[in-house]
Amino acid sequence: MGIHARTRTPAARAATAAALVAAVAWPLLSTASAQAAGIWDGDAAKGTNVFGSVECPAPGSLITAASGTPHGTVFRYTKPGGDIRCESRGVSVNGSSRYAFAAGSTYYLGWESQLSSVSGDFVVWQWKSYPNAQQNYPLIMTIKDGSARLFHVTTGGDWQMLWSEPVTAGDWNAFAVGIRTSGTASSGWVELYFNGTKQTLADGSTRYACRTWDSANEPKWGVYDRDDGSTTLINRVDSLKMGTSYADVT
Repeated sequence: MGIHARTRTPAARAATAAALVAAVAWPLLSTASAQAAGIWDGDAAKGTNVFGSVECPAPGSLITAASGTPHGTVFRYTKPGGDIRCESRGVSVNGSSRYAFAAGSTYYLGWESQLSSVSGDFVVWQWKSYPNAQQNYPLIMTIKDGSARLFHVTTGGDWQMLWSEPVTAGDWNAFAVGIRTSGTASSGWVELYFNGTKQTLADGSTRYACRTWDSANEPKWGVYDRDDGSTTLINRVDSLKMGTSYADVT
């Protein structure tokens, strides 16, 4: 005698169909959520079109180059003697559209850096204001005499050092800066991670309250030697990422 399948009701058939659709859709939704977590991937293998623009006049250069280390292809910013800057400005999502940063938002920016020298006093990262700014750069990271230093700069031009840590020429170091963008000190804040560890800042907290937004702001990486442009400086940068949480940039 043959075996016959039981007759199912329309409701049962509908439930089974819904379950199959959910099973197929789940991996797609999971992938989409993972992709949406990060805003920007500045992988050097994609070339310099990951940036909004480049400010590196010849004979300086911003190129992708082999690092000679497990880092593989990295960005190499070369600021020659006789010039003051070699920087990238802003980010370009998918290499086609310049990202518009906004007030009232949270951004995390992550990168790794290797410097040819840690002598003197020069800038390696800025949260730069454009245009007509009260704060030229609300946040700025410098290298001075063997230490990396993070500052908040007020509307009055006062440089408030939030953090300092020794660094060595030729070593790779990982940085991540978290920024809540606000034109008021009560709503804006900054966090810093150094080599995977959240840092304690000048007021004893790990989240420093400050004004972080002006008319518009964009990140800049590279080398800017505002005091002495006579020295050739090279900053190799890797693992550039941007998201809305620290997890997005690690």
